[in-house]
Formats: sequence, C-alpha cells, structure tokens
Amino acid sequence: MARVYVVAPYLPHGGTFMAYHLARLLQLDFGFEAVAVTIGTETAANGVFVYDPVFPSIPLAALATTITDDDLLIANPSFSRFGLGFSCRGRKLMYIQGFTTYDVLDGGFDLYVCVSSFVRHFVQSLYGISPPVIPPFVQRETFPPPRPWSERPEGRILVNNKGHTHRQEVLLNRVVTRLAAARPGLTFDLLSGEKEPQPAFAARLGAYRLLLSLAPAEGFGLIPLEAMAMGTTVVGFDGFGGVDYLRSGQNCLAVPWPRLDDLIDSLLALLDDPARAEALAQEGQRTAAQPCYTHAHFRAAWRPLLAALLG
Repeated sequence: MARVYVVAPYLPHGGTFMAYHLARLLQLDFGFEAVAVTIGTETAANGVFVYDPVFPSIPLAALATTITDDDLLIANPSFSRFGLGFSCRGRKLMYIQGFTTYDVLDGGFDLYVCVSSFVRHFVQSLYGISPPVIPPFVQRETFPPPRPWSERPEGRILVNNKGHTHRQEVLLNRVVTRLAAARPGLTFDLLSGEKEPQPAFAARLGAYRLLLSLAPAEGFGLIPLEAMAMGTTVVGFDGFGGVDYLRSGQNCLAVPWPRLDDLIDSLLALLDDPARAEALAQEGQRTAAQPCYTHAHFRAAWRPLLAALLG
C-alpha cells in the first residue's frame, strides 16, 4: 500500500491541522496509508485538536530512507528549511498557508496550492507559479454555542497579538495608551499564551464582543474568521491574507498594515456604537457560515487536484 507522509501534523497550529486533514483525505478517499513525520516530541495526545484517526509516526531523520517513489509527501512551507523537495522521493504536495514562515519556498514539489488570493499573488510574484486557491475550513461543529451578545462584557476586549513579541508589545501599548484617556476602565485580554483545546479556545472567542486583531501579516488568518463564527466583532489589521473574507464596514472593521491610528479610530467607533458592533458581528457570523469555509467544501475542492496529481 502506498503511503502519504505528512510533516508535523500534531503541532498545535491551524496550518498543521489542515495538513493532517489532507493526509486523512488521501487515506479515506484514495486508499493511502497515512504516516505522521515528527520534527520533535509532538504527539496527537498533546495536541489541541481531535485527530481521528491517529496516524503512526516516524521521525524526520527516517523519512528520506523510508519514502518510496509510490508514496506522497505533504509539507507546509514553514518546513522549507528541511529541503524535502530535493531530498525525498515520491510525489510532493505543499499547501502554502503563509508567506512569513520561511526564507525561500522549498522547491521540487509537484503540486502547490495556496490558502488565499494574496498568498497566490505573493508566490506568483516571487516564484513565477500561480497555484489554485483553496481556503481552510472552520470546524464549527466542534464549537460551543456562542454566548448571547447581551451577556458579553462591554469593557473587555480580546486581543489577537500574534507576531514578533517586541513589535506586538509596541502595537498594543500604543492602543492602550490612546484609549486610556478616552475610555478609562477598559480591559485588554491577550488571546496568545498556552495552547488550549479547540472547543475551549472557541468558547473564549465567543465570550467577548470585540476581537482586536493586531496580527500584521497572515496567509489567511483563521482566528478572525473563527471569532466571526462565534458572533464576535472583528476590528484590526486585515493581515493581507484576510482580504478574502474581511469586508470592512460590512462584516468587520479592518485596515491594512501599518495604519495603526486608523485601527484605533475604528475600535473607538465600535465602542461608541455597540449597536453597529453587534450588526457587524451578525454579518460576520453569516460570512463564517458560508459553504466555502466548511470541511465538506475543503474535501470536495481538493479531490480533483489530488486525483490529477496521482494520475
């Protein structure tokens, strides 16, 4: 039986979870035996998602001598540093879910697919390839029911501060300083920190009225879309890749990097007009519920590409 090897599927990140689901699809729909390739001590047991099934594992050091010409490799662009495209046999697939997690994109892959139109434009500009786009999915069936808007605290704001630590501290400090005089008593709770199981993470997203997203650069930005699914209003940077679903003034208030002062003005506007914030949250829920962000669409969109890759 041919095998599909997937690099680091049990790391607690949305991108690696998508790679896991690609290997799962190949196992369920195409008859491959899926194998996890670990790059450290990660296991399914210490992940934050539900893995069904759990794949057997081999260490990265064993991959080159184990994979055969009949097998398939899945590796995210963040693992480009390993040079797997030029060192492994078999067919190779990369789901390009970011543009800041590698110095140069690994070459030698047979199929590249992008997570957003921005990422496609980025790799097209740099590498002269124009991959198809398939968005990730929101696993809404594992989310708890959203908390009613009226029960969410008015003076607490959840902050997505993903990015380089020092810069993100500077950004948040500027926000807090400007709002301290205009809106005394506000509390800013950081979303980052210890990883937690996905249902608990979603529940936290749905316990606030506002998500302040200060992440400046994302290939897609799944956290804001998950917040939308939980009925939370998103205000912040569009992250470049988020422009595929963030419609400022319609389902969120988003600005491009680095317009931080405009972002702060947007946050103040929503604090002054909670009715508008709630209306944006409701439209955001409709956005997150679109079929293109479901697992069923993800699976259906990948099938023909994988069938063509496998010949």
